[in-house]
Amino acid sequence: MIFGYDELKECVLEDFNRFYQMGFSDKQILPAVLNEYAYGEGFCQTEHSCIYLFLVLNYMDTGLDYRELVKTLQRLMTDDVKNEIKAELGTEYAKYIADLAVINQKGTNFR
Repeated sequence: MIFGYDELKECVLEDFNRFYQMGFSDKQILPAVLNEYAYGEGFCQTEHSCIYLFLVLNYMDTGLDYRELVKTLQRLMTDDVKNEIKAELGTEYAKYIADLAVINQKGTNFR
């Protein structure tokens, strides 16, 4: 991952806000934001999963329907991907877990 966890989170928030303010629907925001990163150097499963996580949090904050994003994030989270995320994030992994806990507090029962 080229970005640090907090830096990527901030970038995704900025991208989300830009597309949201442009009037993109919840279904249009996801591919628009993913397109900002998917073709970049160093794009990996960790970054992909983090982007989904950040988008879920942003959708929650703005009242958009985030259920499909949670389902996709759950499908992405194979044991191999979980191990990759933990290894790649290192000390920042605690932030990732804390953000997952926020989703769970909203009653999504993310595993």
